Amino acid sequence: MEITIGKIISLLIAIGYVISAVVSDGSFEIPHLFMCGYLLLPLVLIWFPEHVDVIAGQIFGGGFDFDTPPIFATFLGWVFLIGLPVIVYYLQNR
Repeated sequence: MEITIGKIISLLIAIGYVISAVVSDGSFEIPHLFMCGYLLLPLVLIWFPEHVDVIAGQIFGGGFDFDTPPIFATFLGWVFLIGLPVIVYYLQNR
């Protein structure tokens, strides 16, 4: 596994999410654990995109007969890491 700038940036963004949530709430509580669990999905997609089809095949019973392109898994990871939180923030503050 090659550690790239994108992987380091994704990890820093995830750590930034956790730190900002803890600082804004004043303590580390149960909802922050759920947020950490959510952040694992995009980090796995970004850090290990070549293994996504293997993992998905094991989770969903091997029903996939095609390979997922690693670039698609990485793109989806960035959408979950950046896009989804931005949309949720926008919808909460309308």
